Amino acid sequence: MADRFDEIGSLFLRRRKELGLTQKQLGEKVGVTKSEISKIENGRGITFATINRLSEALGVSAHVELKPVSTVSADAIHYIVMCLGMFARRYNLTKREACNYLSRFKGLDFSIRHYEAEHQLSLEECVEDMAAICQKNGGAVS
Repeated sequence: MADRFDEIGSLFLRRRKELGLTQKQLGEKVGVTKSEISKIENGRGITFATINRLSEALGVSAHVELKPVSTVSADAIHYIVMCLGMFARRYNLTKREACNYLSRFKGLDFSIRHYEAEHQLSLEECVEDMAAICQKNGGAVS
């Protein structure tokens, strides 16, 4: 399940449209107004109770996942920042563009999760690994 309320609302919107329901029709099924459905689909007014009622009305299941917060060492942050800078230079991107790209296509997540192995490689090899992960996830830098 999505982890941000606007994303949860978008999922409900998509499912409602898949079923061919209007906001008014869905509101009637769950006992709220059309404007309340609009707010929910825009990520506002979402509670666990609302998620449960909408999920039932739309014929989907919802679950909540609790994960422990992981901490990243200062050494890992320094290494990842250096890799990010090298990635940006290699692909002629600004650091912000590189960061956005690597976030979107999971290159940063990969580098953080696999820091223990990645930091033993050269920066060039880390950049190659991040690029490969991004390409695997739909990215297309060249």
